[in-house]
Amino acid sequence: MKKLFFIGIIFLIFPLFIGAQPEKVVPSAVKKVIVYPFGAQMESEVTFPLQKGQMRIKLPGLTTAINEESIRIISDGNFTILNVQYSVDYLNDLDKGAETKKLLDQIDELNNKIEDEQLALKIIREKIDFLNVNRQISGKTESVSAETFKNMNQIYATNYENLNLDALKRERKIQEYNEELDKLNAQLETVSTHIGIPSGTIVVTIDVDQPKTAKMKFSYFTWAASWTPTYDIRFTGFDKPLEVTYFANVRQYTDINWNNVELALSTAKTQISAQIPYLNPYFLEYQYDVIEVMGNNVSKGYFNFEDSIVPTTGGIPASYDDISFKPATTSFTSSTETIKEYKVSNLQSIPSNPSNFTSVTYGEGTLKASYDYRSIPKLSENVFLIAQISDWGDADLNSGIAKLYLENSYVGKSNINTQQFTDTLDISFGVDNNVNIKREKVTTFSEKVLAGSTIKETIGYKITIRNNKSYAITTSVYDQIPISVDENIKVEMIEISEGQHDKETGKVTWKLDLKPNET
Repeated sequence: MKKLFFIGIIFLIFPLFIGAQPEKVVPSAVKKVIVYPFGAQMESEVTFPLQKGQMRIKLPGLTTAINEESIRIISDGNFTILNVQYSVDYLNDLDKGAETKKLLDQIDELNNKIEDEQLALKIIREKIDFLNVNRQISGKTESVSAETFKNMNQIYATNYENLNLDALKRERKIQEYNEELDKLNAQLETVSTHIGIPSGTIVVTIDVDQPKTAKMKFSYFTWAASWTPTYDIRFTGFDKPLEVTYFANVRQYTDINWNNVELALSTAKTQISAQIPYLNPYFLEYQYDVIEVMGNNVSKGYFNFEDSIVPTTGGIPASYDDISFKPATTSFTSSTETIKEYKVSNLQSIPSNPSNFTSVTYGEGTLKASYDYRSIPKLSENVFLIAQISDWGDADLNSGIAKLYLENSYVGKSNINTQQFTDTLDISFGVDNNVNIKREKVTTFSEKVLAGSTIKETIGYKITIRNNKSYAITTSVYDQIPISVDENIKVEMIEISEGQHDKETGKVTWKLDLKPNET
């Protein structure tokens, strides 16, 4: 009976050993990241020894912000991939970075010091209470000689003073430790946001023919990252191109710090579905502006040809001639938009932090531009430098914020919009104080004459502009002639000194070339 029982146990346990697959835990680190305007692709590579047969490769310590459908595993050819599984590990938190561990150790050390000081302070206060109590009861139960009273009073005074001074020092020490503790906690918030956060795990089941060392690459997509372009654009001279430095503000909150990674920046849109859309029939129709009057109530709406609604006035159908047409709204998509990818030359370290971004430089270059000084002296006696970039679609510019520098001075920020449909991109570098303009009324040409019921008023202005720069410039000056909207008011233009007059808008434009120090 014992033999049968023993043999049965062997047969029950033996199949478990037959079906078990060896598991290899392989730590990994992020090696390369491609960041998109919304999202990022994270790539890693691991090396591990192979055992013949089936085995499981466990990749722990990953972010939980993984799009499972995007997981890709690449074999080096020494094994066959059978299955890939992703799960969230709630038992093992994400590894803390070296700086985080250092801060946590400092915080623990400070907390221990605070506890020591608080305990010592408690003992000191108990001693003070003991002295106070003994001082009150001494002499009540029995008579005390003057000498004894003097000695006791001296002992009490000395101990009481020392104990209170010691208590004060420890209170100040505790306050000092707490202030330092607040600083460390504030610093901890900036360097670590994933304390106590679970980790992600990928388990890859593989089949191996020969035991050897193998390499495996794996990648996945996450939405917990983004980048936006910014630029430093410098004007260094009227006859020189613009100098541009390209920056990327990279933000990631995957709860995993990217340490010394290869970084690439892509402008591809990751929100686009892989499923081709369905083209529905496009019906074109007029849209009418409908006004209904019911007593004192007026309502306004729209209807189409197919609608059975007929506009009414006081309950009587109106004619279709009373209907005003409203043009349909049209939306456009820029045809100049192309996908670009920029590789950052040096390895980058970007901490996980949803509140802050890391600025990365990804290039330098120049932009060919023409320059024009523009002014509207009627509104402002400031002259603005405008850089006009033609064929800007060929430049590595994307919609973003540009910090502008006029020679050696920072002048402000400008929003670059590459979705526009113009061939020339205008960038304003603000006011140049070395070009002056003044608009003043000329009294000799200004008069008002009353003839019967008619008033004739003549107004003249003189505009003076001076180039104080050491090189020649081109400038555009804008003003306007009033436009009459009343047949009883007539406007006659007398002289505009070779300016170009737009009759529809009333705008007058002068194009001038000014030599150095010319007025």
